[in-house]
Amino acid sequence: MKKLLLSTFLLATSFAAIHAQTERGDWMVGGNFRLNTSGNTEISLTPNAGIFFIQNFAFGGNVNLNYSKNGSVKTTAFGIGPYLRYYFGHDQVRPILHTNFNFLSSKTKFNGSSTTNNGTNFFLGGGAAVFIGENASLDILGGYDHSDYNGAPGTGGFALNIGFQIYLHKHQMDRMRGKKAKSE
Repeated sequence: MKKLLLSTFLLATSFAAIHAQTERGDWMVGGNFRLNTSGNTEISLTPNAGIFFIQNFAFGGNVNLNYSKNGSVKTTAFGIGPYLRYYFGHDQVRPILHTNFNFLSSKTKFNGSSTTNNGTNFFLGGGAAVFIGENASLDILGGYDHSDYNGAPGTGGFALNIGFQIYLHKHQMDRMRGKKAKSE
């Protein structure tokens, strides 16, 4: 009987902890990683931070760092912009929708010369967030990724991202602010 009560208690508190991860006022900090080696090599790292403005719906900003090499052409790019993310349900594995828009600046080197371009990037996709404990998730996102530079024809296609997020509950943020205010 004790084992049954303990199991029931652990299950109920685990659900409550998972449920509380995407409440209004909670913060998320993390990032995505992408590696593409089909025909060329592309590595992309996108750190992000956001706040849940309503339950399960986050708004934030991200920074995109990208390196690609196609033969002797090497490109580095930097981008910054907003994102929106929606989580469905309260289970340990949650479907998510994600979109972001970035303003980009890139530098391309080829045969000893280099050019700099400005442009935009748009991603729209979905996937799943697998919650690990109370404060973290492993994310897998797939979707359409499209970039345009200086009015040139855009490039787009399917992109697969793997990410990791840390969730800071509103009460944790309040405690951190309180401790900081007391130490000043």
